[in-house]
Amino acid sequence: MTEDFKKAVAIVGASVAGIGVVNADPIKNFEVSPYGQINLGYMHGDTGLGSEGYIVDNANSASRVGARLRGDLDSQDIVVGAHVELGYVQNPSSAVSPENKSISGEFKDRHLNVFLEGAAGRFSLGQGDGAANGNIEADLSGTNVVSFANLPLVGGGLPFVNKETTEEIALRSSVSDQDFESRYSRLRYDAPSLGPVDFSVSQGVKSNSDVTELGGRVSLPLAGRVVARLGFSTKDVGEASGDVETIGGSISWLHTSGFNLTGAYSNRTDDNVVSPDSEFYWAKVGYRFNEEHAVDAHYAETKDLRLKGDQAETVGVGYVYEPAQWLDIYAGYRRHSLSGVGAEYSNVNVAMLGSRIKF
Repeated sequence: MTEDFKKAVAIVGASVAGIGVVNADPIKNFEVSPYGQINLGYMHGDTGLGSEGYIVDNANSASRVGARLRGDLDSQDIVVGAHVELGYVQNPSSAVSPENKSISGEFKDRHLNVFLEGAAGRFSLGQGDGAANGNIEADLSGTNVVSFANLPLVGGGLPFVNKETTEEIALRSSVSDQDFESRYSRLRYDAPSLGPVDFSVSQGVKSNSDVTELGGRVSLPLAGRVVARLGFSTKDVGEASGDVETIGGSISWLHTSGFNLTGAYSNRTDDNVVSPDSEFYWAKVGYRFNEEHAVDAHYAETKDLRLKGDQAETVGVGYVYEPAQWLDIYAGYRRHSLSGVGAEYSNVNVAMLGSRIKF
């Protein structure tokens, strides 16, 4: 671990220990669980500008280090703890492009928050997941590391090229699963589980904009397992756009045979009458076998994200081999197409081969 990371863990550990005195009852059974992963791959992009190869960090599940800290207040039946996580990404697969093939790496904060958990639920304060984060991305296929619903995380910097004018449109500006507000500084509350159902709410600030999110999740046995998620977020960006609202959800079913189905939908609106509402659709079919192999085929549509009348379509396949819990070896391919009002664009084809090592 780097010196910066060690210092961050020490600071958070000291903070948790500092709040661990309630009625003179010190924290007991204090635990620190460090973790990390390295996820590197080779990405090949074929666009209207030609073909290029890139050595990338796979942004579907980027390289990172972190630690979870927790301790029990036995007499009060309360758990207190913290979560610290720093990402380190060099040549992110979401950002490399023909003009920018090499991007220097740097540490960026992902999580830095404390929590208090008891019979009344869990309260979290600081940088971390919003209440609806990931609720467009439920997936039991086992291929998320290469076939994730957040499509521009691989190839997002590659361009669609207008066949007539040669104008370049970055893939990420026309393709998105619109999965709520991710991580930001917030106060989050997770209610006690109601059987298989979990509810959460968060309020905070992201990029100087107020954010409120609501999320619900359910997991049930159904000839295997089914998970479903719903979410809503509102972000006050001001000016003409006013409040940006996102609503959507996802569902994934894994049969005992290994066959699985996944689907998702999201809709994003704002107060700007000039800006179109945008929609995302996602469908995925897969199969998991021998507890080591997983394959999938998927299809997605993003409508009106950049301009009214734009329609981006994605078709792809993925394969993941997991010979051990700490190792994934994967390969995947996607073809992205974009059509607009009176405009035709060259397809963006992206292939990636890589490996994730967890520790």
